[in-house]
Amino acid sequence: MADTTKNTDFSETGVLILAAGLGTRMKSELPKVLHNAGGRPLVAHVLRAAQALSPSGICVVLGHKAQLVRENISANASGWGITASLETIEQQNLTGSGTAATEASGFIKKFKRVLILCGDAPFIRTATLAAMASSKAEAVVLTAMVPDPHGYGRIVRSGGDNVARIVEQSSTTPEINAIKEINSGIYLFDSAALLKALPLLRPNPPKNEYYLTDAIEYIRAAGGAVKASLAGDYTEMLGINSRKQLAQAEKLLRLRKLEELMDSGVTITDPDTTYIDDSVSIGQDTVIYPGTHIYGNTVIGANCAVGPNAFLKDMRIADNCEILLGSHLAESIIAEYCVIGPYARIRPKCELAQKAKVGNFSELKAAKVGKGSKVPHLSYVGDAELGAAVNVGAGTITCNYDGVHKHRTVLGDGVFVGSNVNLVAPVTVGNNAKLGAGSTITDDVPAGALAIARARQIVKERKS
Repeated sequence: MADTTKNTDFSETGVLILAAGLGTRMKSELPKVLHNAGGRPLVAHVLRAAQALSPSGICVVLGHKAQLVRENISANASGWGITASLETIEQQNLTGSGTAATEASGFIKKFKRVLILCGDAPFIRTATLAAMASSKAEAVVLTAMVPDPHGYGRIVRSGGDNVARIVEQSSTTPEINAIKEINSGIYLFDSAALLKALPLLRPNPPKNEYYLTDAIEYIRAAGGAVKASLAGDYTEMLGINSRKQLAQAEKLLRLRKLEELMDSGVTITDPDTTYIDDSVSIGQDTVIYPGTHIYGNTVIGANCAVGPNAFLKDMRIADNCEILLGSHLAESIIAEYCVIGPYARIRPKCELAQKAKVGNFSELKAAKVGKGSKVPHLSYVGDAELGAAVNVGAGTITCNYDGVHKHRTVLGDGVFVGSNVNLVAPVTVGNNAKLGAGSTITDDVPAGALAIARARQIVKERKS
């Protein structure tokens, strides 16, 4: 669908997101709208779609565990990119969408129009919502053509894009059953028309709930225009009501993200086995190999290679880096031309300068590695700072924990560390010093010195 948002003015429009449902089919203590898909809670996807319209305000109607949902939205809205005026209200009477809108009347009356969205429908695209505004009517219903419309309200048109009525599944006839155009539950109302209709709503059996579809009927009966805005992709309408649907949402959002990345110049060699959160950014000509998981606010530069079977979370990786087979990286910063892995572990708070290398079965934690330095294999470097051009031999360990406190190890530029060296922190090794293989270094080593700290070899003749 073409991007129509640039020519659509939502400056006098408020967005009302209905997120009060119990979500009983999820069988969870967590409110339905806080379940994650594509790396974000369901309600976050809806908020982001609304934010992209640049509305005058957004209000989320809460119900089940309202305080938990409110706290989650408040804590994360900025990270989700929500800059519009954002408020929440708690629905006191959980008796349907009509009641939710009625209790939100104070919000609705602030705006010329109100767009009503579902908090459990994460697939909706901003362009689809923007297209609704092209219909000049007191009420616009977002609709879709679906292969199997059973269970949905059907759209009965009266010519062109005019909606004559919406028929719920419980009231359909064989003729109505043949209609494949359904009501999405997403509406754009003239606020004044909606506010006049809300007091007229009556409870509907069997649950005695109040529905916004009835408000549409009252608006039409009062002479208002009711239009249909047909979405091009019915999957945008899908809501999440069960764990099975949540898994389907995860897959659909993941594939949408992968397609977006491939369209921007990223190579995904096997989309079926690649998992990338919606919040991830990847540069042009980077290649992502099978089995790779990239989560959180990870940013990867251009011309990189990641995987196969790599795991990255909240990483900052510059251009021209290689993250090789089976490596696990989290909450760290990698500069240009670094090579990580295979089977390396980069734990949080690490920083690698240009052309650094961390090789197979090496682990770093809260460590800074200078330009061109290498930790090629089988080493643990924790709470340490390595200068430029340092070489760390196999089996080296920074002994950073004394049982109570963590201590730092500092290696100056050009330090050479032999194999199987233990650096008992706190310890500092000066520039261009060398540490003999098998040494346990407990004291500082001056620049340019050679330190050997191991027992002299003794060979004794064996007695028979």
